[in-house]
Amino acid sequence: MGIAGYDPSVRALHRRDPRCRLAVEPLVCGRSAGLSPVAVVVAASFWTWLWGPLGLLLSTPLTLCLVVFARHVDRLQFIDVMLGDQPALTPQQTAYQRMLTGDPIDAIEQARSYLKKGSAVAYYEEILLGALRLAEADAAQGRLDDVRLENIHETVSEIIEDMASHETAEGNASAEAPAKKGKIVNIDARKLGKPVFCIPGLGRLDDCAALIVADALKREGFNARVSGADTEIDAGNAETICVCFLEEVSEARLSFTVRKFSRRAASARIIVCRLGNQFEADKEQRSDDVGPQSLATTIAAVAKSTSVKTRREQ
Repeated sequence: MGIAGYDPSVRALHRRDPRCRLAVEPLVCGRSAGLSPVAVVVAASFWTWLWGPLGLLLSTPLTLCLVVFARHVDRLQFIDVMLGDQPALTPQQTAYQRMLTGDPIDAIEQARSYLKKGSAVAYYEEILLGALRLAEADAAQGRLDDVRLENIHETVSEIIEDMASHETAEGNASAEAPAKKGKIVNIDARKLGKPVFCIPGLGRLDDCAALIVADALKREGFNARVSGADTEIDAGNAETICVCFLEEVSEARLSFTVRKFSRRAASARIIVCRLGNQFEADKEQRSDDVGPQSLATTIAAVAKSTSVKTRREQ
């Protein structure tokens, strides 16, 4: 048996011309073994210098063992970064880095690249909320000043606005063909009902969470709005109120929030969205009174609230 990821055709090529090893192996073995091409070249040169032909033969498996070992030891993770083929930053960390610098262009390009293989709601859940959770962790330790918080909010706003315009253009293009066949247009009945108000909880990062939740609900057909004003809520125009938190809040704060909005909008259902804890959101083993902790459960909670309201009116 040969080395894992080592193509027999490459072995035959080595027999004809051993010098091709340094040229072919980085591309063939590096990708399949989880090593970068540069790491394969450096490892082959080092082990050949140390042990000669035997080192050349064992360079790839020895380096791979070192990288795998480094992935499981925190103090040696720099070796995995230098020699492995994985990106140094996760997509969430990359988006967060763009937010800190106030550069929405690269973040928007990342979002558009994701839309080629996934949905906007999935991007919000996996990438954008993940980046905001990193920001919340830094904010809790006092690492973010007002300027950086404002940069994060502006970047998130730009991303959501660009994604809306991008998908609207694509939707108009795809709707031209059905429009020629008939004049009947399907309208989601939920858009004709009372709006769903998305309200930030406490801090500036909660404003970003409210923007994301509102846009995700709009994409599911709900008449969702981001509200910082209290006029329409006090007037009884809200069917559902989603209060969005990214930071960790106490049970006392949650109870106070529900009581506060219940007094102001007695007929509306209050949904508290706790989007800051990704690990709890992944468990999906929460009771209804705790509130949704992901976009998927938030959309489901709003849909349930709308259906219950409709049945009562009927």
